[in-house]
Amino acid sequence: MPTALVQGRIAVQYTDLLKKYLTDNWDVLVWDPAKNDPSEFPAMAAKADCIVGGSIPSKQWPAIPNLKLFQIPWTGYDFCSPQTMPKNVPVCNCFEHESAIAEYVLGGMLEMSLGLRKLDKDFRSGGWNGKNPGENNAHGELRDATVGIIGYGHIGYEVAKRAKAFGMRVIGTRRRQQETPEYLDWLGTPDKMGQLLSESDFIVVACDLNAETEGLIAEEQFAQMKSDAVIINVARGRVIKESAMYAALKSKRIGGAVLDVWYTYNTPGKPEAWPSNEPFQELDNVLLSAHESASGHKMWERRWQFVAQNFVRAAQGDDPENFIFNGEQEPEVAV
Repeated sequence: MPTALVQGRIAVQYTDLLKKYLTDNWDVLVWDPAKNDPSEFPAMAAKADCIVGGSIPSKQWPAIPNLKLFQIPWTGYDFCSPQTMPKNVPVCNCFEHESAIAEYVLGGMLEMSLGLRKLDKDFRSGGWNGKNPGENNAHGELRDATVGIIGYGHIGYEVAKRAKAFGMRVIGTRRRQQETPEYLDWLGTPDKMGQLLSESDFIVVACDLNAETEGLIAEEQFAQMKSDAVIINVARGRVIKESAMYAALKSKRIGGAVLDVWYTYNTPGKPEAWPSNEPFQELDNVLLSAHESASGHKMWERRWQFVAQNFVRAAQGDDPENFIFNGEQEPEVAV
């Protein structure tokens, strides 16, 4: 009977989903930081054929004689590297969030264009307000508007597909050059970002956060944007320089922002953090959410179905999908 180990604060919340999609012959162990002591982890890890979770509850890996896969149940892997993971164990991540985020992006663009919240508020409070149909203030449309995607990948593809259905022009940049894919009008490398910024009515930030992209969008980049441009960040907060974005929004240098990712996050066991050092919540040209763009309930179903399928692949000796790297670290002395 193969053994799965679910470990860590985030992963343990979805243990039932993993069990739902695994075949019945799996034994599922759970190391929950709210219930288990770190000293219990080595014995569980020693039994595991596959582990899903984040950072382990010890500085070094214990013996893992059976481990065939370390599965990250999200995309990011900044907490680990080949040098910190067990030797020859494949490390994989998973996506399945891109369609949910794309719908969030389209929803943000629609709201910023239509102003449906204001239309609803005005009608609730005053009905016709003395106006006849056709005399109301005109709202915007997505048709013929340009959306620029910085960091064209899984999310960018899903945004582009939906944007094209609205009759939008879609452009993008990514790290390496490739032929312009379906749904895009052009795709360039980062040296074309200035052109993207100047042409776009909506700018979607969807790139990785790394040494090259931290602070990628700062004062110079905001100066290149249209005066009514809307920036949408579903990547990581620090890709955009916080103070520069706040200044551009407050001064109405740009039209607005839809922000789902932030600069300060909560740490378990510590007082709750405020998401930003700037009072974005006081601005009237922003839509704000708490890193929730991907959090559709069907997304979690898809993601954990993928995790279960990857466990089965690894246990059967097949190559797991979404491979990132093989670990290089020798485990500690066997326990």
